[in-house]
Amino acid sequence: MSRPPITVVGAGTGAPVPAAVTAGADLVVGGRRHLDAVELPEGAERIVLGPLAPALDGIGRYVAEERRVVVLASGDPGFFGIVRALAERFGAERLEVVPGCPRSPPRSRGSG
Repeated sequence: MSRPPITVVGAGTGAPVPAAVTAGADLVVGGRRHLDAVELPEGAERIVLGPLAPALDGIGRYVAEERRVVVLASGDPGFFGIVRALAERFGAERLEVVPGCPRSPPRSRGSG
């Protein structure tokens, strides 16, 4: 089975987005600070998120041409985040979701 055309990555959690996640992307979409924090693949276009509708239209053009898209999402990209809008527009089967992980796990009160 081939990789879904849209990969959604949780970014901005303290850990850098691995270059392997964006490798091979034709389009990388995200907020300006997320885009500035990752190394874009050579030749990749970028869309700075603002209003969602134009970004979804841009993603749609790449998906229609079967080109790979990576979306950098703030925090948890799940159900109430960008994943919901992408799934409604393109279908959940076309998405791969890579949740962000904090650089180090939070410490509980009892840990010294």
